[in-house]
This record gives sequence, structure tokens and C-alpha cells, in this order.
Amino acid sequence: MRTYRYQRRLHWSECDPGGIVFFPNYARWMVDGLNEMLLSLGIDPNAMVDDKTRGGLPVVQLSMRFFDAPLLHMQLCHEISVEKIGGKSITFVHRFLRGESLLMEAHETRVWATHLLGDATSMQANRVPDNVRELLTTESAQ
Repeated sequence: MRTYRYQRRLHWSECDPGGIVFFPNYARWMVDGLNEMLLSLGIDPNAMVDDKTRGGLPVVQLSMRFFDAPLLHMQLCHEISVEKIGGKSITFVHRFLRGESLLMEAHETRVWATHLLGDATSMQANRVPDNVRELLTTESAQ
């Protein structure tokens, strides 16, 4: 399965008064990192499907485990791995590391979905497209 990695610095605006990352920022980084991973593969799950329908990749399950706290200005590695691709869902593992030291690990499951513009209640899960499945099961060259 595919793995994607990138480096990021912990900024002052992402910390609590003690200089430790404010934990909800991990969720934001996970969304941003996953978006970069998918876009780097030419996948835009939020693209327009037609003139009335937009795609989406909503989270249906999320768990986070914290092992150590990064500090202000620390350089972190965010590693995203595809763990499983089901019929309509994809499970990702996010790991944040300082060198080889694991700081946080999260497992998230998202569904491949569409919804009518202006009607978020019309969200509907769809089969993960074959081209997406193929791109996400191919080993990365990193």
C-alpha cells in the first residue's frame, strides 16, 4: 500500500501556552497532509462530479494515540499510509515523528462520497473508483 511523507515545522500559532502542540491541530494536519497526498497522485475527491454534484471524503471513524509531545519550532515528519481499501471506504494511518521517535499515531476511516450542491444531507457513499484503488495500492517510491 502507498505511503506518503513530508516535513513540517511546529509553529507558535499551533501551540498551547506551554509551547506544546494543541492536539486538535493534529486533525487539521491530517486533513491537509491527506489532501496533498491525494492531489500529488492526481486524485481530487472533492471535485465536481457534474454541475449539481460534488465529491467528498468524510471521516466516519477516527482514533488518536499520543506518545510524546513535540515542542515549538520542532521539525516533524508526517507519514500517511493506506491501511485498507474497502468497497466504499479507505482507512489511513497517520504517524507524526521526530526522527525515529513516534509522537502521535491516528487511524482514520473515510468514505468515498458525493453530495448535491447546497444539500449536505444528500451525502451518499459510493464505491471507491478503480483508478483510485490502483493508485493507493501501488507502493510509493519514497
